[in-house]
Amino acid sequence: MKELIEAALRAEEFRLHPLGFFYLQDFTGEDATRRIHVWICGGLSPAENECHQHSFDIESIMIAGRMRSDIFGFAEDSGGPLTEYMVAYEGSASKLSPSGRRGQLFPIVSFETFAGMSYRLEAGAIHRVTVIERPCITMLTTMERHIPIFSYGKHEEAAFDRRRCTEDEAVKIRMNLMQATINK
Repeated sequence: MKELIEAALRAEEFRLHPLGFFYLQDFTGEDATRRIHVWICGGLSPAENECHQHSFDIESIMIAGRMRSDIFGFAEDSGGPLTEYMVAYEGSASKLSPSGRRGQLFPIVSFETFAGMSYRLEAGAIHRVTVIERPCITMLTTMERHIPIFSYGKHEEAAFDRRRCTEDEAVKIRMNLMQATINK
């Protein structure tokens, strides 16, 4: 797969996401991107506030590994256990600040995706991804819808620097991407 080989050649450009995976993003149009996400073996744990939504629609193809996606709704309740946080970006950092709403999440649906499968997620859908089998690689396209981004959790988190991967991480990313092209 051409995109995976090109991404492997650019492994040092991948950035660490607060949810524990590395990503490479290319703009393909005014509001569209192509992204490759890689969860390496022995990778980092996701942020505590892992239930979140996006400002963009996602069309994702699983290249390697296996994951579970849980989709939720949010019920506002001033005494609820979770705080809704607004996500903002400052340079390469993502920062959470309370939106003023509390409540609880309720499950809508869960599904598993593995290599060769695809799924679609609309902007604003609250979800959580749990990687079941690593390495896990997804290739996705996004279409920006310009809506606010929220995360849900019990504690405010420090700003997260979406740093570039280290040399060692780049080697692992490159190896995982090349292995995925062989297995295709």
